[in-house]
Amino acid sequence: MPRLLLFDIDGTLMDTGGAGGASLLDAVEDVLGVSRSQLAPLDLAGATDAGVVRTLFSQTGHELADALVKQYLDRYLLRLHERLHHDSFTGRLLPGVESLLHQLKTRANADLGLLTGNVRAGADIKLQRFQLDSFFLEGAFGDDAEDRNHLGPFATRRIQAITGHTYSPEDIIVIGDTPKDIACARAIGARCLAVATGTFQAAALAHHSPWQCLEDLSETDRVCDLLLQ
Repeated sequence: MPRLLLFDIDGTLMDTGGAGGASLLDAVEDVLGVSRSQLAPLDLAGATDAGVVRTLFSQTGHELADALVKQYLDRYLLRLHERLHHDSFTGRLLPGVESLLHQLKTRANADLGLLTGNVRAGADIKLQRFQLDSFFLEGAFGDDAEDRNHLGPFATRRIQAITGHTYSPEDIIVIGDTPKDIACARAIGARCLAVATGTFQAAALAHHSPWQCLEDLSETDRVCDLLLQ
């Protein structure tokens, strides 16, 4: 049975140079009418967009009314696209990512998907900016559930429907850069390859007992062997 490899996006595949967080705050100012200077710093590491929206609406005294949430997210997506395509954009793919995805894509025993806190449309914008969207069959996103630990089954069901494969927990590996990625893998009985390319150093990630922990994904052959052994 092929391995199901579920990748996080921010801090794992790419560094957007702060564009994601800045765009969330742009939308607070544009739609909710509150200056970012009045808000507590955002903790985005491993967070879902749904959870971030709840926090921001609470801080600004707004109810989570469907129409207002939609207006907020629409503006966030607009601002995100603008920031990712602006001349001043400093984002980058993280070490080894492009080579690893190309190699995994050629392997018959690897099915690639996403497990990310980004809303689906935000994930698409980020992946398309770096031409990564074609590598992934499907995934789970921050508009599927507010709790990251609930996302795994969404990704598994969607990818099973495409491939016809039935993945047992031991077939699934989550690749991510935060303790929350490790926890969400554990929630579905899967393993986690933790990578220290986000805000957490390898020692901090190792404290949460992931299956494997690497400094980055730059050693393509080694990472492929780990994921597919």
